Amino acid sequence: MSNWSVRTQLLAGVLIPMITVLVLGGLRIGSAVQNAQDIDNVRQLVRIIDKGTGLLEELEDERDLTALYVAARRTGDTSRLDTQRSQVDAALARVRAEATHVHRGTNPVLATRLAVLDAFGGKVASLRHTAAPAKMRLLPVADAYTALIAELTDALDLLTPDIAHQTLVVRANALKTFAEATEQASRQRALLGGVLTQGHFDSNSAQGLTLASRQEQALIGEFLSGAPPAQRQFYERTVTGSDVNKAEMLEKRALSGQGTSRLRLDAGEWFDTMTSKLELMRLVEKRLVGSVDDESSREQHQAERSVFIASLVVLLILLLTFGVTHVFVQSIVSPLRTLRASALDITGRHLPEVVRLLRSSSNAQLEAIKAEPTAINSTDEIGCVAHAFDDVHRNSVRLAFEQAQLRGRINAMFVNLSQRSQNLVERQLELIDHLENGEQDPDLLASLFKLDHLATRMRRNGENLLVLAGERAGRRWSAPVRLVDVLRAATSEIEQYQRVQLRGLVTADVDGQAVNDIVHLIAELLENATTFSSPGTEVLVTSQLLSGGGAKVEIQDSGIGMTTKDLEEANERLLNPPVVDVSVARRMGVFVVGRLSGRHGIRVQLRRSSTRGVTAVVMLPQNLVREHGNHMDPPGLSARYNPEGRLTGWRNYDTIEQIDESTSTKRAHRARRHGSRSASKE
Repeated sequence: MSNWSVRTQLLAGVLIPMITVLVLGGLRIGSAVQNAQDIDNVRQLVRIIDKGTGLLEELEDERDLTALYVAARRTGDTSRLDTQRSQVDAALARVRAEATHVHRGTNPVLATRLAVLDAFGGKVASLRHTAAPAKMRLLPVADAYTALIAELTDALDLLTPDIAHQTLVVRANALKTFAEATEQASRQRALLGGVLTQGHFDSNSAQGLTLASRQEQALIGEFLSGAPPAQRQFYERTVTGSDVNKAEMLEKRALSGQGTSRLRLDAGEWFDTMTSKLELMRLVEKRLVGSVDDESSREQHQAERSVFIASLVVLLILLLTFGVTHVFVQSIVSPLRTLRASALDITGRHLPEVVRLLRSSSNAQLEAIKAEPTAINSTDEIGCVAHAFDDVHRNSVRLAFEQAQLRGRINAMFVNLSQRSQNLVERQLELIDHLENGEQDPDLLASLFKLDHLATRMRRNGENLLVLAGERAGRRWSAPVRLVDVLRAATSEIEQYQRVQLRGLVTADVDGQAVNDIVHLIAELLENATTFSSPGTEVLVTSQLLSGGGAKVEIQDSGIGMTTKDLEEANERLLNPPVVDVSVARRMGVFVVGRLSGRHGIRVQLRRSSTRGVTAVVMLPQNLVREHGNHMDPPGLSARYNPEGRLTGWRNYDTIEQIDESTSTKRAHRARRHGSRSASKE
């Protein structure tokens, strides 16, 4: 835990109560969701009962019409019966479709009960096939249909226990009772209609009719005693009138005429009158079904509302918990973040900027820099840490300022030493030049020339001190100088100048303001190339104009080379010169080249040569190199030496002319000496 963030540690402290809230809230929401799912299943069951009640009505009508058809000895028009059978099939399809919507997976008992409804179509078809033969009489046919209707009623009744809500159970029981009463009334229509059609009223038929009438009255009484007042009143207002009274009268007349040969009642009149009564009763039945559906809908809405309220309460508790936790955590984490951001800004931006400003400022421009405090003013532990960090920041800025002052004094010392050394070297070069002008012996002249090169190297080392101090040399060219003369001047400033071969030179001019620094830069690279390669090898210098502007100078040696790691480190130092310290003295040339190239936007990169050794690539930008113009150029002659180091002649780069040792040779040598030195003077 010691490696955890402060936010994580604080959140871990409130994790247990939050988990408790989530668990309890989840249980409450889960219970509400389960209740809503149960209510939804109840609504599906209510819809099945609704469609099942419609199937009962259609099946009752089919039974009664079938009874009339059988009583008429299966003769006459059957279109009405066929239409009714189609309506039964359609009602059965609706029941099956509604049953498929009920979730049965977690209730195998319910699945078994619904399977009865799924198989009910086959039983209806089987009964129709059984009632078709002429040998089956009226009463068995009516009883077979009645048994099938009773089976359907029982199947629908078995769905009622899965309705767990008491109000729905009461309404469903009332519907069941009234549906049974309607069934008994329909049975009376079938029995008496068949008796009147066949013209014979035996004792069995009379007993069945009487029993059905008494059961209807008993069921109606049970319904009226248990039904809600609104439903009871609706029944009393609906199931009344002339057709109801007439049906009772016709039934009494039929029972009173039992055993006689002529009943003097019309079967059609009875069937139509009883049908009117059944239609009134079915209106009440539909009203009961509607009340059950309305109650289930209300229960479902209440369950959904309960889920919403439970979810909302749990959500509010969680939001409140998260809000309080967030405020509490932020009160601790926010100051820590501010402190961290301030620390990163100081270490990553402000202090480096202060150091950069102090480095770039001259000794006379140094000013104390104020350290801005962090934006934390509290007095708690975090505030104390912030104040302590402010003290560290102020001390760091103060130390950087003192270091800059010390560095400025050291740079001033470097500049002073360099100027003193430069003055002595210039006097020495003037003396050597005077001796060269009066000397006629070629061997002695060559020795003086080498001495001149050594003095030039001393002057360049003195200029290195100026580069270390961040100062610029006082000498400047006011006019452009040919690139070939810049390369020659750089060659003249190294000891082993005779090993340098200039090839593939281009006609271009170098900006006079940068000539001295470019000569110095290339001389350092040539010095490294000759120092770290065998004395018997050549150092090849080539130049090339670039299509996009500028020029490229390549210095290739055949030395010992460098490893990949050393090349990467050297190129990094060339691109980003390090701070001046003791290690710079060991790699003075690389440091000076990096400083000079950065001053003029020159890119210098070291690469492995194709054979062996190292190639230094100097990319001069377009603003420093342009096409050759019409101006006076210094003489372009280069000395040639034999293997023993003796001067043998001169090469003119413009005409490729060979000149031997003569009076003109001496004159050209002096002119070249003057031109080489002029590239380093104002």
